[in-house]
Amino acid sequence: MMQAVRIISLLTRLALMAVMVLGLLFWLAQIAVVGTFVGSGLQTGLRYVHIGLGIIGTVGLLGLAGIALFKRGTRALAAIGILYALIMLAFGLTQMFILSGNLHLIIQLAHLLVGIGAMYLARAIERRYQGSRAQSPERAVARSTSTPALQGPEG
Repeated sequence: MMQAVRIISLLTRLALMAVMVLGLLFWLAQIAVVGTFVGSGLQTGLRYVHIGLGIIGTVGLLGLAGIALFKRGTRALAAIGILYALIMLAFGLTQMFILSGNLHLIIQLAHLLVGIGAMYLARAIERRYQGSRAQSPERAVARSTSTPALQGPEG
């Protein structure tokens, strides 16, 4: 199961990074100089790729949180992940209708920050899931040798 968590986390973060790159390309296309080089047809096609990869990233975060929900020590973070993924999906699909005009830049920045937060949350769930497994021999050795002052006299 540990390998599945790593793979899901990696694929989720890769999809969300691709979404971020496409979103930044959309922003660059809004600048007049770059906008002449990027056709509106290409932008429309890439918007659907952006949405599709965003949904893949959201489903990946949901899956990762769903797996972590059944492991002790990760349940609270998993619940946050599920709630965050649902909010991210709703916000991502409706953000183009919120605050039109010049104020829409605020929503676009919030959209970017929500995506970055999702990448961090996916990684945090993966790390917490790995940390909640049984103590590895390296950790046991490090723990036993790191606190000699707390051990009683042996002589």
